[in-house]
Amino acid sequence: MHHKMTGPTRALTAEFIGTFSLIFIGAGAATALGANHDPAVAFAHGLTVMVFIAAFGDISGCHINPAVTVGLAAAGEFPARRVVPYILAQLVGAIAAGYCLLYVFGGPVSNLGATLIDTHRITYTGAFAFEALGTFFLVNTVLHTAVRRNASRLAPIAIGMTVTICILGFGVLTGGSINPARTIGPAVAAGLYDGILVYLAAQLIGAICAGVLYRWFWISDTSADQTGLHDEAAANHPGPSNRAPAE
Repeated sequence: MHHKMTGPTRALTAEFIGTFSLIFIGAGAATALGANHDPAVAFAHGLTVMVFIAAFGDISGCHINPAVTVGLAAAGEFPARRVVPYILAQLVGAIAAGYCLLYVFGGPVSNLGATLIDTHRITYTGAFAFEALGTFFLVNTVLHTAVRRNASRLAPIAIGMTVTICILGFGVLTGGSINPARTIGPAVAAGLYDGILVYLAAQLIGAICAGVLYRWFWISDTSADQTGLHDEAAANHPGPSNRAPAE
């Protein structure tokens, strides 16, 4: 997920393709399998995320999720000027995938996998909480496995599995979207907008909370710990060759 400086067209194309693939495969699985197949749908989403992070991570960072883009910007790890182009590419990819599903299935079969709130078992407030917390978990995982110094090679797996466990955990109640593009793409193609503002508000708030926490708590704490270690080393080894270099 570390951003490699390439032409903006390549990065935006990668975001379009990655988001298109996530919606086409993830929502496509939900459409084809119908209700009561949450494990298969969860892994369809998670594995797609893993594959495309491995494929496009060095080109665009492979956010394929507007909430991730906003969360990284809130964390100070992504340029603010690139937020809008990234989100537009992601939303266009998601809507294109939604209409592609509409075409290949010949109609809005199973609502094209649109994420809907089960109002028989949960309130809008409860749905907001699930989506906000799930998005928080996802952005937190991205920041701590793919963005933080010494990023883990297991980042694609960790991020993909976070998507999977969120769908397994509460997908039966909200669809486990945790992604505005995942919410919007099938909704536009199927013409279903019930509760969409709840999803979008929850996902963006969850992402921003994760980004702000990372920026003002985790990073500050890590910097302080590293400064303390340098000071301790300098005290124990006062020779010039052992002092920490000036910042």
